[in-house]
Amino acid sequence: MTTEERFERIETTLLATADTLKALAESHVATQATTASFAQAQARTQAAIADMAASIGKYVDAADARMKRLEENLDALIRAIAAEHSNGKNKQ
Repeated sequence: MTTEERFERIETTLLATADTLKALAESHVATQATTASFAQAQARTQAAIADMAASIGKYVDAADARMKRLEENLDALIRAIAAEHSNGKNKQ
């Protein structure tokens, strides 16, 4: 093998190595972009879950308030019926 052939072989190997490094760098950049997109999507998902949890909490609080009013009204109705029933028994 002549010196010229050796230099051509080295040059070919270096060009192939440079192409491989370029492909790896492009792949790394694409991976970083994908990772950044994934992180943004995860942050949006977490924010949506927090909003949904707050909304559910408000709904539960409103339902508890409605149930308390319902219980109070039912208690008042039972007292009214019991009083009416007692008044009717006393008159007979």
